[in-house]
Amino acid sequence: MGENGKPPPSRAMQRGGNTALWIIAVLLGMIASAMWTRGAGGGFLPQALGQNQPGAGARGVFAFTGQIGHNRFGLFMLDVDQGTIWCYEIDNAGGTRKLRLVAARTFIYDRYLKDFNSGEPSFRMVQKLVAQQRNDADDDAGAEQSP
Repeated sequence: MGENGKPPPSRAMQRGGNTALWIIAVLLGMIASAMWTRGAGGGFLPQALGQNQPGAGARGVFAFTGQIGHNRFGLFMLDVDQGTIWCYEIDNAGGTRKLRLVAARTFIYDRYLKDFNSGEPSFRMVQKLVAQQRNDADDDAGAEQSP
């Protein structure tokens, strides 16, 4: 007799339990492989796909928060289609909270500037360094090829 007054399980019952565990493991493996192949475009039934959802914005408008000043935070909005950025701040004026536009501008023409209000190295210095490194790499490659 066992500790709880019941007879210990027979070998046939132990084997049956192991067989059931193996069947469960095999079935889980089959399900996992079916899900994996379905994710790769295969599968038994066609996938029902909805429209592609944009990442973090809608129609090219993205919103994110950031710090404007000491203990001042704002909501920045970026419209990549129109090329504009603007910022709102919650202003506590007279005990009521109001949303206030802090700044707005277009950046369409900013991308055409070569060097504006930037520190060292300037884009010209970087341009020269890149050209020099490319020439050095070409010289090294030519030296390796010649016997």
